Amino acid sequence: MRFFKHSILVCLLVFMYINPPARAAGDIGVELVRLKTTDGIPLTGVMRTPHKAQKNAGVVMIHGYSGNFYSGIMSFLPKALADRGFTTLALNMRDHDRGPKKNRFEDNRHDIAAAVHKMAQLGYNSIFLYGHSMGTNRVLYYLAKTGDSRIKGVLLTGPPGNLFEWNIHIFGIETATRVLRQAQDLVANGKGGQWMLIDLGPLGKALYTAEHVVSLRGPNTVSDPYWNIARISKPAFIVHGLADRLANPDIADRLRSSGTSASEVTVLKIPDANHRFSNHQETLANVLSRWMIEQINP
Repeated sequence: MRFFKHSILVCLLVFMYINPPARAAGDIGVELVRLKTTDGIPLTGVMRTPHKAQKNAGVVMIHGYSGNFYSGIMSFLPKALADRGFTTLALNMRDHDRGPKKNRFEDNRHDIAAAVHKMAQLGYNSIFLYGHSMGTNRVLYYLAKTGDSRIKGVLLTGPPGNLFEWNIHIFGIETATRVLRQAQDLVANGKGGQWMLIDLGPLGKALYTAEHVVSLRGPNTVSDPYWNIARISKPAFIVHGLADRLANPDIADRLRSSGTSASEVTVLKIPDANHRFSNHQETLANVLSRWMIEQINP
């Protein structure tokens, strides 16, 4: 059965190389968007609106750790999906770029809610959530927490999985546990706002507050994607590169196993693709757009 599924995915990938979806005709409108969350945080993003849309469908696009709406995977994918007929809103989260991090993970839901509300206000009735890297944890939590009926489906690329487990993989269990316990002790002593210099391995070093560390990695964190994907009832599509050195491609399989039949989790792995899909940009845009079209036209 596994061989059969794998064969289907390989054939699907080859088919999409040969038969990319038709692109939207005409120019794409580009607009700087300013939003404010319900807890008062101002956010900035870019909306790209194709001249000919795919049945009034839009994609809210959430970057990963230290990301933003204009670099990395966001430097090409929002435009590529707009080229294929999907309005995209790529958003800077409240903890974007490489600056110090002080917000709790759970506050990310307010940012995503503001972007979804903007799309709904504009009349988009098929709204997809897209998350890359740690953005996958963010969008899964949002949907698990809110059950937002306006969401048509979820797109995930390069998911890192449980963030404490990711740190164990990079540094070992003793170091990962020591850093977390230090943060937990500070929070327990009323010093959750104290800054800690956190080693992130391949991502460099960053200043986190103790509360931020605990919100990401603690035993009661709401960032765990396996817990969250089991609580959503929308279809999900996970694309992972087999050459990803930052996030293990096996995480995609674990996420699929954690989902329920209601979430209909599909996994596609692209050979030789790295975390940013650097040499596979067209392939990524093609498979994501084709999956969304299938959800709109079942």
